[in-house]
Amino acid sequence: MKLNKIDRIILLIISIVSIFSIIFSLNNDSFYKKEIMKITSIEIKDEDISISPNGFKEKYTTKIIKGKITNGSNIGSEEIISYDESYSSVITEKYKVGDKVFISNHDIDELKRDTYVIIIASIFIILMYILGRIRGLVTIFTVLFNTLIFYSLLELYFKGMNLLLLCILEIILFTCISLLISSGKNKKTLSAIVSSIVSVFILLIINLIVIKLTDYKGTNFNELSFLTVPFEDVFICSIMMGGLGAIMDVSITISSSISELIDKDKNISNKSLIKSGKMIGKDIMGTMINVLFFTYLCSGLPIFVLALRNGYSITNYINNNFNLEITRFLTGSIGIVLTIPVSLFISMKIFKKEAK
Repeated sequence: MKLNKIDRIILLIISIVSIFSIIFSLNNDSFYKKEIMKITSIEIKDEDISISPNGFKEKYTTKIIKGKITNGSNIGSEEIISYDESYSSVITEKYKVGDKVFISNHDIDELKRDTYVIIIASIFIILMYILGRIRGLVTIFTVLFNTLIFYSLLELYFKGMNLLLLCILEIILFTCISLLISSGKNKKTLSAIVSSIVSVFILLIINLIVIKLTDYKGTNFNELSFLTVPFEDVFICSIMMGGLGAIMDVSITISSSISELIDKDKNISNKSLIKSGKMIGKDIMGTMINVLFFTYLCSGLPIFVLALRNGYSITNYINNNFNLEITRFLTGSIGIVLTIPVSLFISMKIFKKEAK
């Protein structure tokens, strides 16, 4: 893709800021309160193999890790730590010479990851700008802004506000901010915002009706057993927010398509619009539902592999560990399907297309 002079200047600025950020992260140890150790050598002290009842082997290694403290009052002093590492690294981590780690009480807490995060973020921002120009940067800003809103409203929940009401407020704010910033202030955006909010609320009503009829007996909530608050609102909120992104995507696609069709043919009939809208809906419905499916599948993949490794059957795993993901996937898919006619109807009303 060709970049004009202004784009090259902005890309250069982003690259320079990224490089300086990486350099800063490599030399910012003094800004941390916890002690940081840079690993200088790793020696294997002992190795052992554990065999599970199913015959699977897990290798455990005891390593002597040496390093130098890079911050705090003990800066420059040498530290020697005995560290037990597992092959799977599910509980422990694998370190190499040159890594920086946080330590406390002569033990390793975790890896210092800020440099890696900044490198990945820099690559992401640069690619977003190259492919999306200013709109790409605006998209990143939208995500950060929505994250801030989410955190702020979560703080209100901890102060005693109703979680479901806060979730509804978040959905309205997320939808308005995301679509207004990404698509601008126009009728297409208005149509997408109204369609998304209406679709989410229809989905909420359907969920509440189903929950009322089944009394939460259709879903296994073992995954939420760690909560110290009633799970009902948390479950409903996770369903509503889980499908919001896909619903917004469908809404803006339908709204933009109807707008383009009307712009190109002012005399197009409502029958033709509905037919075209249905065809567009069919095209995007399958891909968006698959996006939800693979998203929820990946969220449960580590536990899935662990369950099969320990002898659980697929049926047992789905009933006990993957049940919530399936419920979220199905309800999110219902939301996507509902959004197509809702967006089509609202778009035609907003664009004031007379019936032919």
